[in-house]
Amino acid sequence: MIGIHVINHELSVAGELSPEQLQQASQQGFKSVINLRMPKEKGFLSDEPQIVESLGMNYAHIPVNPSALSGELIAQVSEQIDHLPKPILMHCSLGLRSAGIGLLRAGIGHGISVEAFFQQAEAMGLNFDDRPSVKKFFVDYITQHLEQLGEPNGKHK
Repeated sequence: MIGIHVINHELSVAGELSPEQLQQASQQGFKSVINLRMPKEKGFLSDEPQIVESLGMNYAHIPVNPSALSGELIAQVSEQIDHLPKPILMHCSLGLRSAGIGLLRAGIGHGISVEAFFQQAEAMGLNFDDRPSVKKFFVDYITQHLEQLGEPNGKHK
C-alpha cells in the first residue's frame, strides 16, 4: 500500500487513510489500527472504528493534538502498541505524528540520537521543518531520554 512506512515488524505508520486503504491494510495482514487524528481534523473518518472492526482488525483512537504533544500521550500510545495484536498500522493526517511516535518508540531504548531520528524520518519522506513545535517536542523528548541514559547532548548512535 502506498504511503505506509515500516518502523519494525510490529509497527508501520501512515498518513490519512481511506476506507479502501483500511481494507488493503487488512488484506496485507495488519491486525490493529491506531488512529492519532483529532476528531475535528479535515478528512477524519467518524466511522473508522466500524470500518476497521468490520474488517476483523482491532481499533484504538488516541487523539494527538500536534501542538500539545506530551510524554503522557507517548506513554498512552506505547501502551496501546504493547497490548494490541500485531502488526499494527498507526496513522495520522500527514504521517508526522505517527512516524515520530513510532520512531521514538523503536529507537529511544537504543539511545537514538536527535540526528538519527530526523535522518530516519527524512528517509521516509517526512520533514518536520514546517511544524516547529512538533519538531521541538521530539528534540526535547529524545534529549531528555538520552540524558537519563547518560548520553548528554543527544550524541549517541
